[in-house]
Amino acid sequence: MRIVFTIGTSTGGVGTHVHALARDLAAAGHEIGVIGPAATDEHFGFSLLSGVRFGVLELGTGIGASDAALIRRQRTLLRSFAPQIVHAHGFRAGLITLLTLRTLKSRPKFVLSLHNQASGQGLRGRVETRVETMLARGTDLVLGASTDLVDRARELGAQTARFLPAAAPEVTPVSAEAAAATRANLAEEFDFDPGALIVLAVGRVAKQKNYPMLVRALARLGEGNRQAQGNRQNEGNRQTEGNQPSEIVALIAGAADDEVLAEVRAQYDDAAAASAIPALHFLGPRDDIAELAAAADIYALTSVWEARALVLQEALISGKAIVATATGGSAELVGDAGILIDHDDDAAFAEAVAELAVDPARRAELGTRARARGAELPDEREVAEELAGLYTELVSAQVG
Repeated sequence: MRIVFTIGTSTGGVGTHVHALARDLAAAGHEIGVIGPAATDEHFGFSLLSGVRFGVLELGTGIGASDAALIRRQRTLLRSFAPQIVHAHGFRAGLITLLTLRTLKSRPKFVLSLHNQASGQGLRGRVETRVETMLARGTDLVLGASTDLVDRARELGAQTARFLPAAAPEVTPVSAEAAAATRANLAEEFDFDPGALIVLAVGRVAKQKNYPMLVRALARLGEGNRQAQGNRQNEGNRQTEGNQPSEIVALIAGAADDEVLAEVRAQYDDAAAASAIPALHFLGPRDDIAELAAAADIYALTSVWEARALVLQEALISGKAIVATATGGSAELVGDAGILIDHDDDAAFAEAVAELAVDPARRAELGTRARARGAELPDEREVAEELAGLYTELVSAQVG
């Protein structure tokens, strides 16, 4: 089959997913094209993949007068690719692709993958709902990365909507020695005790990730530690049961929206000025996420919403004790292999971390459950094969 993917600006999970699909479908013998911004190609290297052609389409994030030029450009690209299937990823890529396809006399089958929910309020929310409805009704197949996205597409009139997961890349095992070395390096760089309990969050510092909730939870943990210390002093410095760490340290690995990062730093500084609080360090973009996860004691996901976070899948596969917000597809992904809390519930988050901090057996139990759950997840090749089957159904129906 001749297949073209359309993607907007991406540095995270969507681009990783499309890269894997393009790679594996090309390896299976399909003719693959990818259309998207030059920066997205530079980040993921679509044009370097064997059997994949890349066409530049500078999709921005907002609707405007330049959309007419984007439609003309995409029409030219699609005519050169002559695809049987056009598969757009996300609302922005989906909207431009739908408008482009309406200008073609011979239209290929149109597939749309939804990776995020619309979150606008007021006028913006009404506009987003109209766009969602137009997309749901204008596609041949809507694919949702979580079941709530599938349900939403059906509510808005999609003729066919199905769940298709975005699989995590293969996770490279990290030896105990390498994990210990990473922990020691982090402790030296950020000046904390190597025996500290490390809480790791991986993901861009952006509104969706809700790191302000993490800061509030850390403040609660600081208050809890002070109360516990006071109780121990009143009891004659009697040691608490279990291997309680000397301190708790939170690490956030990922690129950042500068404005959001400044807000979170200011919130943390204000909390630290008011009272003692566990340390929080921003690591920035990293290429050693596997090593960081192996060195950490707890993996944290505080997001407002996630479809099927790749980093959460990686945490499962790595066998980490997980504390995550039960939003979007996270609850169905994690199941009983982690501690799930309500959205924005910093008290529940702090309680979960405090419990795990003094109970290494519980952390180990959750890690075992996570690894078992991770072993059940489909890999990138399996997802590509499932998608190829869906494409074949569409093309066969068209021929029929």
